[in-house]
Amino acid sequence: MMNQFQFFVDDSRCVKCGACIRDCAVEMLEFDPDREFPHVIPGTEENCTHCQHCLAVCPVGALEIFGRDPEESLPPDSNPDPEEILSLIANRRSFRNYRHENLDAVTLDKLKDMLKFVPTGVNDHSLYFAFVDDVTVMDEFRKCVSDGVSAMFRQDPLPPFLARMSRYHKQLRSGKDVIFRGAPHMLVVAAKVDSPTPAVDPVIALSYFELYAQSLGVGTLWCGLAMAALNEFPELMARLQLPDGYRAGYCMLFGPSDLCYHRAVQPDPVRIASVR
Repeated sequence: MMNQFQFFVDDSRCVKCGACIRDCAVEMLEFDPDREFPHVIPGTEENCTHCQHCLAVCPVGALEIFGRDPEESLPPDSNPDPEEILSLIANRRSFRNYRHENLDAVTLDKLKDMLKFVPTGVNDHSLYFAFVDDVTVMDEFRKCVSDGVSAMFRQDPLPPFLARMSRYHKQLRSGKDVIFRGAPHMLVVAAKVDSPTPAVDPVIALSYFELYAQSLGVGTLWCGLAMAALNEFPELMARLQLPDGYRAGYCMLFGPSDLCYHRAVQPDPVRIASVR
């Protein structure tokens, strides 16, 4: 059976467990009173958030929605090693040393393709991802900022952009790239200003991106200085071609590093409270 959502249940496979009905957050599914198989409750279609949980939760792959065949979904890792996941988190580092070369195309494609899986508030999935995926373009960003900073140093008083970065003045005057850290690539994530959670969605997306990147041997850096530079130099922000109604949330530098970390750090304990 099928409707405008291309919601289809294979009667020969469905075991009538009701998992899809129980897991529907907007309660738009029920057992058809005539045929006793799951169906979309008439009049509830506009409530759908396109989460596809019904497809994912079906234990026998009997359910399709939006034309998605469950046989084409990635299978779950039934027993992910918790220690390996913890090791990935513990060994995540902020890289500030990069080789001046592009990542290979296969790795870049993997990083871009992963982004379709990142969660967003109310399953909105309207994020915009602006990649600087060519080191020559990144060099143009670097030159623009370097030239702009040199001009700022000739002003008295110093503009707020430089005043906030007093600790880096010596490096900036010498031409050191303390803004982009020599990274060959950058990812800027923007959200619609009227989306459900525009402030946090870019940060969530970059968190997923960072861990996946480092699992591929790609260095990453959350960079507030780069974000400040994008906001300071409108010609750079314009090159990102953000759609109307979008605002850049945050950016991440990334690329092949010329350093290797050989062990995790040993951080101090964090403050944890059990709320009662």
